[in-house]
Amino acid sequence: MATGSRHPGVLHHYSRRLVAFEHCQTGAAPLNTIIFIGGLSDGLLTVPFTLPLVEALPNSYSLVEIVLSSSYSGWGTLSITHDIQEIAQCVTYFRNLRPQGKIVLFGHSTGSQDVLHYLIADGERPKIEGGILQSPVSDREALSTVLSPAEYESGIKLARGYVDDHRGEDVLPARTTAGLFTSPVSANRWMSLTSPGPDHTGEDDYFSSDFDDERLKRTFGKAGATGTRLSLLYGGSDRFVLDAVDRVGLLGKWIRHIQEGGGVVDEGAGVIKDATHTLKEGGKPTEDLIRRVLGFIDRL
Repeated sequence: MATGSRHPGVLHHYSRRLVAFEHCQTGAAPLNTIIFIGGLSDGLLTVPFTLPLVEALPNSYSLVEIVLSSSYSGWGTLSITHDIQEIAQCVTYFRNLRPQGKIVLFGHSTGSQDVLHYLIADGERPKIEGGILQSPVSDREALSTVLSPAEYESGIKLARGYVDDHRGEDVLPARTTAGLFTSPVSANRWMSLTSPGPDHTGEDDYFSSDFDDERLKRTFGKAGATGTRLSLLYGGSDRFVLDAVDRVGLLGKWIRHIQEGGGVVDEGAGVIKDATHTLKEGGKPTEDLIRRVLGFIDRL
């Protein structure tokens, strides 16, 4: 996204040390709110398709980019459980601000894990009307493609040792992540992202392609039981997806479990042709994404 530009909006102080930026269109008085949650290392204006989406939204909706404690470089020492506590504060803020409006959580990448976790994790949180999961890819599988088997296994071994020694919150040596990240990463977060077998119990591990129906029933099926309308938007050219993954088939399994759980999946859910992880290429993939999002909020 180009720098050196200005973006009109309102900065909302939704929690003591946290803010959310609402993009404002001229003359708009939005009733409904889309809270956008980025992925690892994201923050304000770091995901390229947000501005074209803002320009395309009807006046009744606004896009709000939430800043979490895990935004930018904070993700490595926090968790998605911590994220959803802060997201709940933001939802409460906008619910009080616009009590008659609808609220949609829109997760990009790891933000998709936040949306699913928000819906199904233990505890009570404010209700939302809709959820969008865009580029919901498996960190476990993605990391296995960019780390050598030796790097992958040695990192898990070291992190597991920290956790077993009750040092899970301690930061791992930089060599553990093989230069992939500039953020410090704790042993707990590394174990969550890599989610080693045989049980793959990492908190972040929602989207791996090797889960059986019983596992999916406990995640996507449980999300369906909340009654929240959902859309899943998968990138047809997302480089973080394993080559062997049948993208259409995997998405179909997730959708089936949501529906069998009693949920509603938007008709616009699907694989976006030629879309990369962040849709930085713009053009037709971004236009397709925006069309599907506009359809989702229209049907909500």
